[in-house]
Amino acid sequence: MISRTTVHRASLAIGLALGLLLLILAFRVVDPSSLVAALANTDPGLVTLALLTVAATVVAKALRWRLLYYPAHGNLRLSSLLSAILIGQTMNFLLPIRVGELARAFLVGEAERLSKLLALGTIMVEKLLDGLMLLLIVGLLFLLMPVPDWLRIAGVTMGLTLGGLLATILLLTSQREKILGAVGRLGELTPFLERLDLRQRLAALADGLSSLRDGAVNVRLLAWSLCISFLAASTNYLTLVALRIEVPLLTASLFVLVVLHLGLAVPSSPARIGVFQFLCFLSLSFLGVEGSLALAYGFVLYAIVVLPVILAGILCLWKGNLTLYRLARQVEDS
Repeated sequence: MISRTTVHRASLAIGLALGLLLLILAFRVVDPSSLVAALANTDPGLVTLALLTVAATVVAKALRWRLLYYPAHGNLRLSSLLSAILIGQTMNFLLPIRVGELARAFLVGEAERLSKLLALGTIMVEKLLDGLMLLLIVGLLFLLMPVPDWLRIAGVTMGLTLGGLLATILLLTSQREKILGAVGRLGELTPFLERLDLRQRLAALADGLSSLRDGAVNVRLLAWSLCISFLAASTNYLTLVALRIEVPLLTASLFVLVVLHLGLAVPSSPARIGVFQFLCFLSLSFLGVEGSLALAYGFVLYAIVVLPVILAGILCLWKGNLTLYRLARQVEDS
């Protein structure tokens, strides 16, 4: 039987090979001297401003996540939510398996003494909101540029997936007691399900969706989601200006945002090295940006968006006396 460690090591090796391969493919069509010149000419002031938008994005995500615990959100410490988000994102970046969301639920559950399934319910709503914003941006891109066929397919697939998730959430919120009652009766007839305590687990998960029952809270959640998307697009925008890339800035900012979200959704190379830069390279090349400048953008944006989050996440792990793999084992075993 293949051990979990062997699988993780194999995934890391495959991911690293993929990242290196993509970098090699990009460098084959790039002039190294032009790449260095583009990096050297980057405006440090605008890079600093872009870094501030990344920090603001993380804080906005934490504030939205706290609101998802309504009406008990006032009791939650923002520091616990921020730490969990940073650690979760770091785990998604560095580990070959995406356990970042599970780790967030685990960490907040431990720090705030809350049900971890309740936390997972709030994260489910968070992913729905992020998906809706991404779908909105895709729709806006249809008005701004001739979109490639793969983006049309991705938009349809995303819409169907979000529709299914939304239907599930609405069903759990509107028919909560009926569903729990049916699950309870099924558990009485099936000893295996009764041992799993499925009814109680589903109830805790449904509690994480309770914030959606309040119309005013829904408006605030949508406002925070729009704010998060605006800040993320602003980071891309400022990086484009910092590198003096002459391209329709709004279109390019949104297009890069969509491509990165879709391309990085699947685990790939460690810290997304190579994959991140190649996705930026492809995005801007599609918009007519010269290859060296497009790849330089990928390196600068990576230094702005990914590296600070990883460093902050590692600091949070150190403060909590945790390591990535130990936390991943705790999450998998919980």
